[in-house]
Amino acid sequence: MSTAAENTAGHPDDGVPPHRALLDAGWSTAWTPPRLREGVTGTERIKDLAAAGYAALPIPEDLGGAGANLAGTAAAQRALGRLDPSAAVALNMHAFTVGLMVDYFRRHRDTTWMLLEGIARSGALVASAFAEPGGSPNFMTSRSEAVPTGKGYRVSGVKYPCSLATTATLVCLTARVTGTDETILALIPSSSPGLDAEGEWPSLGMRESDTARLVLRDVEVDDRLVFHRGPADVIDENVTAGMAWFSVLLTATYHGVLSGLLDTAYHGVNVSRRFGPRTALLGRATRELLTLGSACRQLAADIDNGTLDGAAAMAAAVGLRATLSDTRDRVVSLLTPVVGSRLYGRGQQAAGLALDSLAAHHHPPSLLVCDEVVGSFGTGREITFDPAD
Repeated sequence: MSTAAENTAGHPDDGVPPHRALLDAGWSTAWTPPRLREGVTGTERIKDLAAAGYAALPIPEDLGGAGANLAGTAAAQRALGRLDPSAAVALNMHAFTVGLMVDYFRRHRDTTWMLLEGIARSGALVASAFAEPGGSPNFMTSRSEAVPTGKGYRVSGVKYPCSLATTATLVCLTARVTGTDETILALIPSSSPGLDAEGEWPSLGMRESDTARLVLRDVEVDDRLVFHRGPADVIDENVTAGMAWFSVLLTATYHGVLSGLLDTAYHGVNVSRRFGPRTALLGRATRELLTLGSACRQLAADIDNGTLDGAAAMAAAVGLRATLSDTRDRVVSLLTPVVGSRLYGRGQQAAGLALDSLAAHHHPPSLLVCDEVVGSFGTGREITFDPAD
């Protein structure tokens, strides 16, 4: 796996080669990753990034945050993805969750502001406890159960894989209310009795994303920390906003990882001075990333300015997520003959980045579901995340 310390692409403040200037054009953010402290990786690196202002990046300025919109947060994720893939994937889930909360607050002007202000003041990281073991054709379906109590809910279930499992201060979770068709979305302290992080994610790459299994055993959830309730499996404005933030930030993250892989390829060719057909392959890979980056920024801009919403926004968001996977495979295929054996050697940066980028296929929704959603929208049918419907 690639680590931040191994990344010969350097820090954003270093000299910028031509290909990188081309790929960086249009990505603008007020936040850049801090330089690494020597020997710091994994959870300590994630904590350093949170302390450097990342935790409050999307939170409005009047609530103590940096006020970055979706486009600005995506640019920060891309910069981090190129420098430190594992940390970027982990923090992507924090940014997605907090961004969703910000979007919810702007639409409802409710007490969510108190949660956002608390995150900004403390620099708290938020883990996203949505995924569950075994998977499901419908990623919105939660097997975790929330039993109503006098003060809120008692939640039991397993969330896996979950990044920031031990470094997060708060956990954002979904659960289905027992005996109803309602799902809740809530924040709970990671120190809550009955909530435990167990084991590690046995992944091939991304080994320093602090990803593990979260087990909830009758965890008490205060009703004041529930910031959304809605019918289970229904695609409402909250689900649409969440998918838009998730798809844009996910794409930006892996755009950064793939840009780092392209950096190593250009560096090897420039040092060896062995151009020939390699130049065309580098050009085609660069073109692929230019197109993906433009699509990502355009969707972010459309969501930020409100020109795209509802079912159209959902179709565009899952379309972008599927395009990310397609682009990843094309870029790696193009760079394979350029990078050569370094793409397979143990301890090689290129090999680590290629392996890390493979995780782009792991995230929901599945590619089949993405295409089904876009096709359903195009034919005027109701959008669903369950391919059995």
